[in-house]
Amino acid sequence: MLGETPIFEKKNVIVTGGAGFLGSYLCERLLQEAKVICIDDLSNSNIQNIDHLLQYPDFEFIKYDVNQPINLDDFDELDKFKVKFQGVQEIYHLACPTSPRNFENPVMQIFSFLAIIVFFVLLVIIFLVDDCLFVFSSSFFSSICILSYVLSCFILCFGCFLSV
Repeated sequence: MLGETPIFEKKNVIVTGGAGFLGSYLCERLLQEAKVICIDDLSNSNIQNIDHLLQYPDFEFIKYDVNQPINLDDFDELDKFKVKFQGVQEIYHLACPTSPRNFENPVMQIFSFLAIIVFFVLLVIIFLVDDCLFVFSSSFFSSICILSYVLSCFILCFGCFLSV
């Protein structure tokens, strides 16, 4: 019957912030059942967190800032995952500044968060992803005002996305 036999041996999974403390553990766990593409700019993480994963053929690390537009087709190292043909089945978004010292300018804080949301939504649209997880740190928000504004924008963005 259709749907019983997977087309691909393993699904492709993206983990943004995958070199961080939590992201590295998630990458390690996902590697048991998937091909993992770890995207991290190392601004709040450490390559040592994923050193032990770099040896696996089903793991690929890309040093990249998720605030910038990305085209996975530009990365030849992902050819082994056949992303152009298979796409990406799951996205785990854990990339987020983790310290209030990163948010000296509240206006930039809001725009940074909105840029991350747009990046995440675009990945979902481009790859028709089945499962998504969006995570951010509570330290990201320096006041209730910013929190309520950003969450309103987040709900508005996803509301528009879901209604399309």
